[in-house]
Amino acid sequence: MEEVYSHHDHGKRTPSPSSNSDEFVLHMDGATTTTTTHTRNNGRSSSASSSSPPSPPRRSTVDEDVLYATHPHPHPLDNDAVQADVLRSLIQSNNTTSEDDHEYALQRQYTARLDDLLENSEKRPQRRYSLYGENVKDPTRVERGADRYVFYSADLGSVKSQSLKQLMMKHVHQDEKQQKSVAEVLLKTTGWWIDAFAATNEEMRMMSQVFRIHPLTTEDIQAQESREKCEIFQHYMFISFRSFNHDSHSANYLEAVNFYIIVFKTGVLTFHFQPLPHPHNVRRRIHQLKDFIHVTPEWINYALIDDITDSFAPLIQHTELEVDSIDDLVLVLSGSEQADMLRRIGACRKTVMQLLRLLGPKADVVRSLIKRYDDKSKEAANTTKTTTQGVSNQSKEIRKIQHEVTLYLGDIQDHILTMLQNVNHYDLILGRAHRNYLGQISIEMSQAGNTTNEMINRLTFLATIVVPLNLVASLWGMNVYVPGQDEKDLTWFFWIVLGMCMYIVAMVAFGKRFGLV
Repeated sequence: MEEVYSHHDHGKRTPSPSSNSDEFVLHMDGATTTTTTHTRNNGRSSSASSSSPPSPPRRSTVDEDVLYATHPHPHPLDNDAVQADVLRSLIQSNNTTSEDDHEYALQRQYTARLDDLLENSEKRPQRRYSLYGENVKDPTRVERGADRYVFYSADLGSVKSQSLKQLMMKHVHQDEKQQKSVAEVLLKTTGWWIDAFAATNEEMRMMSQVFRIHPLTTEDIQAQESREKCEIFQHYMFISFRSFNHDSHSANYLEAVNFYIIVFKTGVLTFHFQPLPHPHNVRRRIHQLKDFIHVTPEWINYALIDDITDSFAPLIQHTELEVDSIDDLVLVLSGSEQADMLRRIGACRKTVMQLLRLLGPKADVVRSLIKRYDDKSKEAANTTKTTTQGVSNQSKEIRKIQHEVTLYLGDIQDHILTMLQNVNHYDLILGRAHRNYLGQISIEMSQAGNTTNEMINRLTFLATIVVPLNLVASLWGMNVYVPGQDEKDLTWFFWIVLGMCMYIVAMVAFGKRFGLV
């Protein structure tokens, strides 16, 4: 039997052999029909279709749209969160990709919108920074010699690297005899976690292709968008959850630091552009509890959010002690002892405002996560009623894990609400202390004014006494004739002095009588 290979330029799309997406080959052929045999390029599979109208002298194709499923990938993909072909091309390439390569062209079609968002162009304005006025950190200023990427798995441990490609090529020890690269582990395992510190535009573009990250998510991460939120995409959740600068000796202490989490069904990606202790703390916690818990992407996400939330506890405790101290001392200290009280109140209120700004949106984010897990549990419950026993048991296990994570997230929500209530209470106390301080200052100023008025009154009364005496003395000192001038003794002088003394005594008695002295 003769085999006829269909080669038609119009209406035919042939996928790349390395593509693992759900692609199909669509043939739209001519009007005349006969038997058509379609053979793939690798020669391992073929499909045939026939029709029975009257046969012309030559054979032609069927007048219908025939949809053929592409051949399976030679390496089955066990992890639907990772693009296996893109990951392998990342490892095999030398950081140079040909524009004419068919596989690269298909990937460029997928990431066209992402390139529009990330590539710098003078002709096209870009949103390169956050719209909320936060301090954006430039990834290019980070030391490239640092280990910016960390791969972690509860079973395999940690692997650190300076770049994304080096990380994917590094090997992890599964057992004493077998070693696999991080890329192979990503395709075959679940519960993995990659932490990226100050990822560049090119690295973000590659990660968006490997993990199928939506361009809007990539743009938010690269622009370091500061709004805390929880967004649901087709195959992952994107969570923006802010922390703060923990370096108490830094000028940017307590400054907000953006932390982004992408939760897949099989793993977690985290991104941040400033050093933070949370990834290390969570890895240490997982290492201590891995024998007692089932480490899932949802649990890793919970642990990260929990560690960020708990990092506020020491700061709130310190703020509570400072607020209590200010509240106790504001009405006790006086005078020079209150010289730094206004500064202390101002610094403490600034800290409280920063805490309110950081903690305020977190309750909504956690509430959205809880709602999402509740919806997934309901979907799993509905699926359980229509599935087989094996899938039903698996759905029950998933529901159990999600229920536990929901309980954990509820505990975090309680902590956040409690901290918000405490911080709001501290703000009220500081506001009252500020008003008390201003009232104390006003009272002290009034007392000082009263004292000044009393002194002025006394000086005025003294002047009232002295002015007549000065007038009498000046009259005796003038070059005119005065009484007793021709007398040889001092009788007149003593009588005048005695009269002045009697005047002074009378005026002092008058002043004391009416409270003028």
